[in-house]
Amino acid sequence: MLALRVTKIISATGFVLALLMTIGTASTHASHRSRHLQRHRIARHHAAKHNQGPSQEQTIEEIFPPGHKFTPEEKAEASTVGVFVDNGMWKDAFKYTNHALKAHPERWWLQAARAAAASNLNRPKDTIEAVDEALRTNNGDANKLNLYQLYTLKANALSRLNRKSEALSLLLSASKLSQRDPFSRAGAAWLYATAADPQIRNGAEAVRLATEATKLSREKDATILDVLAAAYAEQGDFKSAEKWEAKAILRGDPQDIPYYQQRMQAFQSGRPWRETAR
Repeated sequence: MLALRVTKIISATGFVLALLMTIGTASTHASHRSRHLQRHRIARHHAAKHNQGPSQEQTIEEIFPPGHKFTPEEKAEASTVGVFVDNGMWKDAFKYTNHALKAHPERWWLQAARAAAASNLNRPKDTIEAVDEALRTNNGDANKLNLYQLYTLKANALSRLNRKSEALSLLLSASKLSQRDPFSRAGAAWLYATAADPQIRNGAEAVRLATEATKLSREKDATILDVLAAAYAEQGDFKSAEKWEAKAILRGDPQDIPYYQQRMQAFQSGRPWRETAR
């Protein structure tokens, strides 16, 4: 639950929260960033290419485990990475975290930042490696939201590598960690509805999860409405598919609407949507 501009839901998760855990900074950026501390910041989402589902942009999630004590060096590292991320400088973020991890491989949050950067650079193998290292080395320091974000990043990467079944499993695990998050549910629903592998597709589960995601997002996210349309199409309910795709078109960003229109044409022709192998 993927491309990126990306990560929102899986293939369009391309769905993945980019997670960077950053903390306040003693630099000149402190005043700008401090207002974001200790709260969740929802990433902006974009639909991915026509063969993908919703996807979530990689952004900083400034959420640290309660009680974690950061050294001055860690604060400086987090501030530097945060500046790169805020400015979309993903190559610099990736290079910096690689360098920092050579000195401190035990800093799992640097691996999380590296995973977010790799995802935005469309480097799925590096994303998976970094997530796995973050999960291995956090020693219980990661909270549920941290784990949710890591699972989602890895799911996006797995989907890009066409490992859809593994991606689906992680998205379902992520949804259990965050009862109020719509995107892991929408990412799983997208795979259930559109996967080329018939053993993965499950129209009933796709509709159930996409409906939950739609309610959680209050019908305000076009990419999730697009997922719900695809879910109904997989069930053969093309009237409902057209209804929700029309809503996605009305709410969608201009750059995303052509992809929604392509799906609308498929539904009007009585065809469910299928992801193409990448």
